[in-house]
Amino acid sequence: MTTTPDRLAELGKLIAAHIPGLIEEARDQLNDSINATVEDSQQREDGKAILALNISAKWDLNGNAVVVSMPVNVRRKFESVGRLDDPNQPLLTMDQVQ
Repeated sequence: MTTTPDRLAELGKLIAAHIPGLIEEARDQLNDSINATVEDSQQREDGKAILALNISAKWDLNGNAVVVSMPVNVRRKFESVGRLDDPNQPLLTMDQVQ
């Protein structure tokens, strides 16, 4: 089975036609994700607020069905910085410091 350029153009049009509906369906979750991304960006040095929308299509070549999907996750990132002692550096006691 060969894929002609016309079928690929049809595939592109079909995917593009489904994206606005997916965005509308996920409107509330997208807004939550946007807000979380902006809040997180305000705590980073670079201040960049970037939201990645991963839109994928699964094409069943035998049945000609195309499933277009867009997962939306509200992601929060929490960081804390700690320090481990250097295992190659012996700890000094107060007796050794004097």
